[in-house]
Amino acid sequence: MSDILIKSEKDLSDFEKLGLVDFSYSRIDTYYQCPSKYFYSYITKEPRQFNAPATLGNIIHSVLENTLSNDGDISISELKQEYEKNIPLWDPDNLISNELISSGSTMLDEFYDQNSDKVFNIYEKEMSFSFVIGSYRIIGFIDRVDIVGNTVHITDYKTGKWEVTQKDVHNNLQLGIYALALHNIFPEKEIYAELYYLRSGRRKGHLFTPEDIDRVKENLISSILSIIEDKNFLPTSNPRTCSYCDHAKSGACGTGVFRNRNNSR
Repeated sequence: MSDILIKSEKDLSDFEKLGLVDFSYSRIDTYYQCPSKYFYSYITKEPRQFNAPATLGNIIHSVLENTLSNDGDISISELKQEYEKNIPLWDPDNLISNELISSGSTMLDEFYDQNSDKVFNIYEKEMSFSFVIGSYRIIGFIDRVDIVGNTVHITDYKTGKWEVTQKDVHNNLQLGIYALALHNIFPEKEIYAELYYLRSGRRKGHLFTPEDIDRVKENLISSILSIIEDKNFLPTSNPRTCSYCDHAKSGACGTGVFRNRNNSR
């Protein structure tokens, strides 16, 4: 078993709390996408640009959060009504294309088809968590947590096109962090975590063993140390990343501006 301890912030002294540095999966993932993107996002804190696919993701997440319950069957009309209500709330300037809006409606149709006869055992939606590992506070939200018998079931909804392969899902750091957080809360229960791809309807998950949990701790510490020790935050070697980067579009990242200008020729 790993000797890396997971602590609760309430168990720390006031002095220990002063030294905590916040991290999240999205923050770590940003670094691995591009160290320069991390630098502009979290160190110089450059403003974010409007991102239509991400905004659509927020809309779909809100719909599922507001409609799913343990009280009865889900309703396609309720899903669609909630969708129509949330679109102007998240996109008041109508910047999301009709094609993307239509794809969001199709995702809800697919979700309904797969879950119309399902009995939910929801423990919490948009569940916040926080735990301390080393001198780092890990924070985040989990889309949905169900408890069925002795198993905690974690669901993270994905609205994008890209999917991890099933053979790699056990190494997914996002699911690992979620599993670690819930293992800390429910140490006596099994932890199953899955990515639910709403475009395709595919669900890819893994039952996290104690050995998996130890590996997550080690990978999490290693990832954070890579960020802490980086002094240069160089741009990614993959120029395609720049095509959808906020900081290339805003002009904050000169490398991204240069690459996108060349790609557009």
